[in-house]
Amino acid sequence: MWWRSPHNPTAYDDDLEDQPAQGWFYQWVLGAALPAALVAFGFEFLLTRTATLGGRYPLTLHGMNAIAIGIATISLAPFLHFHYFWGNVYNQAWWAVLGKIIGATGFIAGLAIAIVRLGIFGFA
Repeated sequence: MWWRSPHNPTAYDDDLEDQPAQGWFYQWVLGAALPAALVAFGFEFLLTRTATLGGRYPLTLHGMNAIAIGIATISLAPFLHFHYFWGNVYNQAWWAVLGKIIGATGFIAGLAIAIVRLGIFGFA
């Protein structure tokens, strides 16, 4: 775990950088089912241009903010897919790492646009 000094992750520790945790749950649930659900939610945000986030006190976003959150949600799906699904099959193959980089870039860009528009400019 991260509190061990020095940090030396094993196959049972997942740090989203190296080899993911092994097993069918990680490969099929976190690597296939969860990304499919994220893509579905992301496309719903893009098509309806409305995103409701949260539980008891929901945050409803409209327009460009909902599109930015939709892009971030859709970009999170390939990151998780390449890490958990293909990382379990081909550990650290160059295309699996490239897929994680592209997914992380889209996620960060979409989230940054939403944060800047909401937090700095106040466009709700």
